Amino acid sequence: MRNHLIISGLALAAATGTASAQEACSTYEIQRGDSLRELAIAVYATEDYRSIYDANRDVIGSNPNIIRVGDILTFPCLEDLGREALVPDTEAGRIAAEMAAELVKAAEERAEKAIAAAEARVAAAEAEAQKASEDAVVAAKAAALEEIEAARAEGAALIRDAKGGERPEVRDRQILMITGGNYAPFTDEALPNRGLYTNLVETAMLRAAPEQPYKIQFVNDWSSHLDLLMPTLAFDATFPWSRPNCDAADGLSEKDRTRCETYNFSNPFYEVVDTFFAKGGSGYEQTLTYSDFAGATICRPEGWSLSHMDAVGLYEPAITLMRPVSPDDCFHAVMDGTADIVAIEAHLAVEAIGRLGYEHQIIENPNLAAIKSLNVMTHKDNPDGEAVLETLNQGLAIMQQSGEWRDIVSTALRYQMENG
Repeated sequence: MRNHLIISGLALAAATGTASAQEACSTYEIQRGDSLRELAIAVYATEDYRSIYDANRDVIGSNPNIIRVGDILTFPCLEDLGREALVPDTEAGRIAAEMAAELVKAAEERAEKAIAAAEARVAAAEAEAQKASEDAVVAAKAAALEEIEAARAEGAALIRDAKGGERPEVRDRQILMITGGNYAPFTDEALPNRGLYTNLVETAMLRAAPEQPYKIQFVNDWSSHLDLLMPTLAFDATFPWSRPNCDAADGLSEKDRTRCETYNFSNPFYEVVDTFFAKGGSGYEQTLTYSDFAGATICRPEGWSLSHMDAVGLYEPAITLMRPVSPDDCFHAVMDGTADIVAIEAHLAVEAIGRLGYEHQIIENPNLAAIKSLNVMTHKDNPDGEAVLETLNQGLAIMQQSGEWRDIVSTALRYQMENG
């Protein structure tokens, strides 16, 4: 049996061109880098690839985003589609067809450039922090903020330029979503299906809109999602994030108020227990009241919502707040005495404590916990944001009604228990 190489239907890393010389009423062998959308543009001068998909469902299968190198596709004749050739005789018509493909390519290029820039800045900041004085660190942070603002302005300009042509409907273009790793069991490229939450999002897309192209990109610098990549509209959605209590904005921190004002949220795909961990024997691991945390140094990773802590009075100056990039840094800080408490989600904490070798040394406080939802977020400036969330919410409802949601969750949690 021939081994097939499976490629993404959007093929962002295409190494070869698409079937620019193909015609209707012919067959075609799928090449590396092909996608149904690009084939439809080449053969029929339209991004609507449904005619190709409908004629080849037995070859492609149930997911049009996945096509296999070496499979043979049949391109329907124009008369079978009940229309004349869509390739226009006019120069204006030809340019319109080319613009449709160029808009998708431009969005992909903006996303790749934004990711590369964000990751480069993070690497440079980490190297600089190891040798810089306190004053130099402050200066580096200020410079980074200036760079972020400049990148936002540049991204906004790119988007405005792209609107020189008509923006495609969301169903006619690829949806770009972003998440990050090191968040077991929810999101990590090393996990089955790239994590429980990633699997839920992908399945929701498939159930609600099986013909909708999409791509999920991993960028492990979580703070860059909200500081740079989403505000520049390089991506349509990001996950998973907790939704602050936006109905009581007056009691929220500035960052949580900004999140409520800037983003729209999907229905909850999953709920987690957010709790506190401390070194055994410190007393913090068994206290019954939040007031006993007064004066303590509490570590919570950068980008994580502070809404549940704000609601119970755990904000500065009542406590000292530490915000490293990595959750692992919080557990190291507790062990070396620079922090007293880690405020974090329970699933992630159990995995990290075991992996770092801190079992029986860092202990969960079982008395002070809060249940929080994990949601998909879209930026309010994105004109397609609400349509993306509506699609995901529809898919989630279908999964919950059919029992598929429960099956996905139980399978992922069982794997996590068996593999640590």
